[in-house]
Amino acid sequence: MSTEIASFVPEHLPLVARFAEAAWQRPRSDAWLNWRYLEHPSQRAWLALRDGRCLAMMTIFLRPYASGAREIQVADAFDWYCLPELRNSGLGVRIMQRAMKDPEPVIVTGGTQDTRTLLPRMGFQTLAEVQRFVLPLAPERTAEVLARRGVPRPLGRLAFRAAQTIIAPRRRALPRGGRVLAVASVGPEALAIDPRPGGRGSAPIWTPAFLRWLGAGFPGIGHYLPLYFAVGDALVGWALLRLFDTPLGPEAALLDLRAGETDQALYTWMVSEVALRAAGFAPGFLTAGTTCPALAAALRRNRFRAVGLAPIHWYPKQEPPLEAPIVFGSHWGDEPLVPYPIGWWNSGSNAQIH
Repeated sequence: MSTEIASFVPEHLPLVARFAEAAWQRPRSDAWLNWRYLEHPSQRAWLALRDGRCLAMMTIFLRPYASGAREIQVADAFDWYCLPELRNSGLGVRIMQRAMKDPEPVIVTGGTQDTRTLLPRMGFQTLAEVQRFVLPLAPERTAEVLARRGVPRPLGRLAFRAAQTIIAPRRRALPRGGRVLAVASVGPEALAIDPRPGGRGSAPIWTPAFLRWLGAGFPGIGHYLPLYFAVGDALVGWALLRLFDTPLGPEAALLDLRAGETDQALYTWMVSEVALRAAGFAPGFLTAGTTCPALAAALRRNRFRAVGLAPIHWYPKQEPPLEAPIVFGSHWGDEPLVPYPIGWWNSGSNAQIH
């Protein structure tokens, strides 16, 4: 039987569930599957189907982007995966080629080395790179990382504790009248803040529907904590922090931090407040990512360390690319969900799913 490249519909959910079980370590409960594949407000997926099986797939979140004076819909692609035994069959390429025929431009950020090599051959441009950062906040996780580099764990713990007074989060240069508010959700007053310098360049647009899906979704994905930053009576910026558990302990990720002006002192203070609040949940690390030079400098001022780059791939070439500069945080594709929980509890039961 020939292979069909099909658009995902709810009836495909059992096939996708079996594919995901073979492809990834993620929860398998109905609650997870419904939230992840059926409840997102603007999702598309392409599947390679044969003999009643899903052999490869790719998911897309359709997101609006501000690009100069335009607002455009972009296909933010991720979970591009083929079963290992069919890795050289071309099914993954066929799925991407089908997505490339849709009217929306396709963005793929980061990815494996194979992805980064293949996409330019398929006509994708590399528009910019997201700089990834990490701030160590606990001795055990730091010792674990150093142990993978050959440093004995006791020495790793000792090194962290010796440096803790230097790298520990602390409040930086509080503006006169500056204050931080933990809020229940991100409202229109914050979403109206444009992070692009002078309104030029490009940035993904957060929508209330996407934020509601994140914040009221599957419990095992963690807690999303929005923060507002005010100076006097003026709202000057906001941030979204994710707090989540892993098999190795709690972690935290700064998904986005936006201000209405790229003021170095303002960014430095905002990052310090995020780090202080994250530290209260005792995570091993606080991660972040950005293309914004002012925010990258603020992260470094707060002792974050650069740890890698995630290229932003764009298709099609014949359309105007996103206007530079591109302002990205750590919320492309499924980045707000990564790492996924590898298990969770069944509804009404204490049994964990593995």
